[in-house]
Amino acid sequence: MRSAWFFAVLSLAVTTGCSKDPETLKREYVASGDRYVAANKLPEAIIQYRNALAKDPRVGETHFKLAEALLTVGDTSNAYKEFARAADLLPDNAGVQLRTGQMYLVTGHYPEARDRAAAILKVDPKNAAGLLLMGNALAGLKQLDQAVDLVSSAIDEDPKQTLTYANLAALQSAKGDTKAAEAAFKRGIAVDPQSASAHAGLANYYWAAGRTSEAEQELMQARALAPQEPALIRAQAAFYAGTGNATKAEQYMKEYASVGGTGAKLALADTYLAGGRAKDAANVLEPLAHTTEAFAAASMRLALAHYLTGDSQLAYSTLDSVLKQEPKNVQAILLKAGFLLKDRKPQDALTLADAALQQIPASPRGLYVKALALQQTGAPAEAIKTLQKLLTVNPSHVPAQELLANLYLSQGNPGPASELAAQVIRRQPQSWTAHLIVARAALASGRVKDAETETSMLLKANPDSYEAHTLRGDLSFRARDFSHARESYTRALELKPRAPQALAGLMRINLETGKTAEARQLADSFYDSGVTDPGLAMLAGATYAVTGEEPKAEVAFQKAIELDPSRFDAYLALGRLYFKQDRLDSAREKYEEAAVHRPEVAVASKTIVGIILASQGKRAEARKVFQDVLVLDPRAPVAANNLAWDYAEANENLDQALQLAQTARAGLPDNSQVSDTLGWVYYKKGLSTLAISTFREAVAKDPKNAQLHYHLGLAYLKNGDKGLAQQSLREALKTPGFSDAQSAREALASIG
Repeated sequence: MRSAWFFAVLSLAVTTGCSKDPETLKREYVASGDRYVAANKLPEAIIQYRNALAKDPRVGETHFKLAEALLTVGDTSNAYKEFARAADLLPDNAGVQLRTGQMYLVTGHYPEARDRAAAILKVDPKNAAGLLLMGNALAGLKQLDQAVDLVSSAIDEDPKQTLTYANLAALQSAKGDTKAAEAAFKRGIAVDPQSASAHAGLANYYWAAGRTSEAEQELMQARALAPQEPALIRAQAAFYAGTGNATKAEQYMKEYASVGGTGAKLALADTYLAGGRAKDAANVLEPLAHTTEAFAAASMRLALAHYLTGDSQLAYSTLDSVLKQEPKNVQAILLKAGFLLKDRKPQDALTLADAALQQIPASPRGLYVKALALQQTGAPAEAIKTLQKLLTVNPSHVPAQELLANLYLSQGNPGPASELAAQVIRRQPQSWTAHLIVARAALASGRVKDAETETSMLLKANPDSYEAHTLRGDLSFRARDFSHARESYTRALELKPRAPQALAGLMRINLETGKTAEARQLADSFYDSGVTDPGLAMLAGATYAVTGEEPKAEVAFQKAIELDPSRFDAYLALGRLYFKQDRLDSAREKYEEAAVHRPEVAVASKTIVGIILASQGKRAEARKVFQDVLVLDPRAPVAANNLAWDYAEANENLDQALQLAQTARAGLPDNSQVSDTLGWVYYKKGLSTLAISTFREAVAKDPKNAQLHYHLGLAYLKNGDKGLAQQSLREALKTPGFSDAQSAREALASIG
């Protein structure tokens, strides 16, 4: 009886669920989406609007509502698509055409904005808003004379719209006719002398023209006409902040907060946070965080204030209170991810970034946080891909451009880094970071004069920049001028104690000049305080190895791997150290134990185990370990490289070896040994042309490596290029003790 009752209930539920026709469901989805928008639950609203469109994709109004919701959450790419669909479905709806045209205008899609304006004017040739949109679109297309005519026509149709005069003034200013621009603003005031916005527009014009006293007078006039208008009070605050009068700026921000409601109070808190006054911000935010209206917005800012004052525990608990009530709050999720990045917990941050991107896949902030997390977890190739995706969504995202440029530099690609930095400079000519990237890229490319010019400019602009002094030290080091290099690095460390690149520079000088005791002291000084830079950890390990302090060297190399699990040279350094100490078995046991008891380091630990087994000649066991590593992380580049090499050496699974070698290349694009592995797989598969190009690339990265020349020679020989084969094989034999010397001689003899 119980099962029959359950079946009856289930049947009723199914029948009831299917009873609603698509039209009814569509209306319910839209109504539900509207309620979510009213409650500021936009991700949920987006889902409901999409559900409605799945039932009927021809409803322009629903596309329009979806577009507005997507725009609000920052998914601009999909928002514009929905605006376009809405406008196409509602060609006679002037409001939809106008909104869509304005969106195109803001993003610089001027032809599309022009087309939407044309749709408005086709229905109503004298529509003032349509004329204004058309004028602005033509201005974007550099047709300024026509633009001025159209905006003038818009004024003729509706002469009381004072903001249109401001638009005309902006166009006249763009034409270079400053007198006409000022006259247009004054015409707006003449039409309506009591218009506070008209006076504010003229004030803005005077401010932009550097006529600050006149701008201040017009702002005061606007305030006299609308003394309680929040926007004008905030404009005064911005004016005084921009002209360096911090006292008056704060006075007006406080006034703005007193009359502008919750949003104004949040703006005051934001001002305090931006100015480094986290405690003052907290005082403003505490009462707001206990209101229903501002709970989430105020609590997130309050969490940031707590974090900035050093109370990270309270910051996390405050954020968690938001996420408990609103688990899908993307802003709160990403703010917490940002805290985790600061606290060197990138894997946790990556998990949160992915959770945010599940809700808003094209979120620029979500993609940026994910890229930062990937960078910290030692996955630069994945970070680069994420930033490239971000820049397709928002091509002018300056922090993403700067981070991507720095990643390109770290991966040995100065060309793309320089191009990205140049893009930033075109938008922001005074960008310090971009100019620094240009200088570093020039040095990495061997364009020493360009690097010197940029560095001199950076030092002139900011004589107390530790980065610029470090760069000057790098230039001197390259020229083997160790005395001046030491001076520059020392100055950099005076400006910022423990600056990683400056410390690294001094250590390199000491190692180059045989001052191992000084190098060891430097290694001790920064290592004892906790190193967070994998390059510095490697330098410390090399220093300890030279001075015979092998236990310390081991710890340093382990730290480098922990900070960057794809650090190929660190694995090799550890392997050499264990081989030299004849303690491969004990080291292997140690890492096997770590892989079991510390899952967060399992990939790195198992990789080291595989390397040790391979060095002991236990190829089958090593192969199994590398396969296990790739189950844990299919993108692990070191394991992929070593397994690909093993397959190629054994002439087995060559198709899989090729996939593995390509995976390793994606993770370590600038490592010569990884390129050598890929070339060797091509060689074994009989693809000699591909092998030659890959080996040549490897030789360019490491021209003193005899094995690379030998492999290139074999590839030339297989391809029938006997002369080039001779050159490469002879180059390999110049290295004394080359392990494949006998095979190279036999290959040479076969040429005759």
